[in-house]
Amino acid sequence: MSVYAGNNDFIFINCPFDENYLPIFQAIVYTIYRCGFAPRCALEEDNGLQNRLEKIEKCIGDCRYGIHDLSRTELNANNLPRFNMPFELGIFFGAKRFGDKEQKSKNALIFDIDRYRYQQFISDLNGVDIKNHNNDPVIVIKKIRQWLFTSSRRITIPGEKIIIKEFQTFMQDLPANAAQLGIDPNDIPFSDLCVIIEETVAANLKKQKP
Repeated sequence: MSVYAGNNDFIFINCPFDENYLPIFQAIVYTIYRCGFAPRCALEEDNGLQNRLEKIEKCIGDCRYGIHDLSRTELNANNLPRFNMPFELGIFFGAKRFGDKEQKSKNALIFDIDRYRYQQFISDLNGVDIKNHNNDPVIVIKKIRQWLFTSSRRITIPGEKIIIKEFQTFMQDLPANAAQLGIDPNDIPFSDLCVIIEETVAANLKKQKP
């Protein structure tokens, strides 16, 4: 768990966890930390006595903010789409609509590949401001940073160019940092990724102090 505390610091990540999506996922997690927040998702706990939905419900309940990516709706080998992301977004909406005062303060950033593509498979979201990311980590960083800056009004959030530059350096160093910890660079567990990012961000901030 991160050193951050309080629902105002936690951001629920609702996205695919497959290998092809990994660069986007890493950009999301890095940007969250660099903006002074902490990520939460179903990957953070490994409790065999707790089912996946319970983990998701707990994470959503603990988080004021949520990042939801609806870009992966392709059919699988059995010609069936993945509904996990729209389902979890629905839980997030439900918590805001029917929850207590704290839950009603929820704020979400919703991504798709193209801005209006969602209208073809989840038209109930018509009128909601969906952001496109074009499968580009740089675009993801820019839009998450702007959303958090606007939503939280925290003046400590750096500009997008700073975050992008630091992230690109982080990605270059990530294989070596993982190997140094005895972790497979191609299969870094979420908890270890968070530790590496936290330490990297802390080191960068220390360098910037006068």
